[in-house]
Amino acid sequence: MSSQETKKYKILSGEEERKYDIKKMKFNHMSSYNESLSYFVDENNLLVMPNLPAAEHSILVSKADYELMEENKSFPVLQENDTPYFQYKHLINEKMFTKESMLLIFEELGFKYTAETFYKDAEKLSKSLTEEDKKKFLIPMLYFIGEDLRNQCSEAKWIFNTLYYFQPFNEAVLYYEKQNFSFYNLNLLLEEKLLTGKNITFSNIYKRVESNYLRKKVLWH
Repeated sequence: MSSQETKKYKILSGEEERKYDIKKMKFNHMSSYNESLSYFVDENNLLVMPNLPAAEHSILVSKADYELMEENKSFPVLQENDTPYFQYKHLINEKMFTKESMLLIFEELGFKYTAETFYKDAEKLSKSLTEEDKKKFLIPMLYFIGEDLRNQCSEAKWIFNTLYYFQPFNEAVLYYEKQNFSFYNLNLLLEEKLLTGKNITFSNIYKRVESNYLRKKVLWH
């Protein structure tokens, strides 16, 4: 459980949540803050579910405490909610997701960006980072590898999709609107490398995403 509130709620796994038949439960409210859905378990208690398929947990909470969460925007940050995009959500928007902001993060991590040796240097640094610093490192790595991919697809733009976990945040994704093509595999591969230890280099991440784009590109012409 989270230490945020005073643990005035119970976290349910997906399996535990499925024991409740929401079709037979009275609907209470859709949150204006995070679009979560709440249903009455009994007169005084609610089952509250994030309105997002990727969410793995829901909560049981009293109606009174739920109303305080809604009023104060103090919903808990559950495990799947606590991503690098959430931790650095102030950067994941059109104004702040810039080269200048990303260079500042590199500087904070003791990394000097040099275009010619970027992938080699990043690989070396990543091996010495703490788990928390790897989360931080992911954000500028996403930006700079994405910008390199834009050399192949200059019309691709960064878009910012809101994910409605209990504490919402934006996810930055490189997207080519004309052909409805997403470079989201870049996000996934970076997360696998930096968050779960997948054995793949940054250079190979770029090459894999680039190859996928080039294969699709052949079909467009």
